[in-house]
Amino acid sequence: MLDFAFMHRRRHQNVGDLACSPGHYFDFGPSTFLDFSQDMPACKVAVLGGGQVFQDCVTAAVYDTAKARKRVVWGVGISQKDRRSIDFDILNGSCDLISTRNWGIDGCPYVPCASAMSPLFDTPPAPEHEVVLFYHARKSDDLPRDPAIPSRGNDQGTMAEAIAFLASGATVVTNSYHGTYWAMCLGRRVLCLPFSNKFLNFPDNPPITAPEDWRARIKTAEARPEMLTTARSLNRAFHAQVMNMV
Repeated sequence: MLDFAFMHRRRHQNVGDLACSPGHYFDFGPSTFLDFSQDMPACKVAVLGGGQVFQDCVTAAVYDTAKARKRVVWGVGISQKDRRSIDFDILNGSCDLISTRNWGIDGCPYVPCASAMSPLFDTPPAPEHEVVLFYHARKSDDLPRDPAIPSRGNDQGTMAEAIAFLASGATVVTNSYHGTYWAMCLGRRVLCLPFSNKFLNFPDNPPITAPEDWRARIKTAEARPEMLTTARSLNRAFHAQVMNMV
């Protein structure tokens, strides 16, 4: 029997989804990784998430994790509306531990995305550009571009390449959740272009603006240098809770 099985979104080329599982950053013993809806083998603990996958977690907890002795939801996007829903009651009744990457959700511990544990954040290089633009590949049809400002999509390459690009800018303009989070973890100034409320659930949200206004609002960008230390501390504490279950 495996010790752990990790289920998160793996079928689409979204660098944040691919990098968000805690299984990439902690030692859990013999483990496997699966996409949501795949059949989970027998294991001691099933870990669902992270990412914006609340409904996927509900479905997986009910239908796909019968062979797991215990179930954990790690750093998943859970809104206040989700928290008040019958689906959350179902999830809560099916899982041994639940945490969310959203700050301030009643009765649901805050644990930011585990990708902050990556050593890629340890010694970022000095910026090469004043501003870079990191955009969501499927949410940017109306996002104005500036040929003088380097840009990259969240569907390109690896996490290491995305982090290197984000670190190359003193200021990061982004409509990607992980672009926002990783830029804060790097200590860069951030200007966020939110397309949903999921961007507004950090303990100290970065400045935001409408997509059409970003070039005029670059100077409003701010850094959140405490993000990396906070994220790592909370993930280590939650990891200890999980390992105490085994």
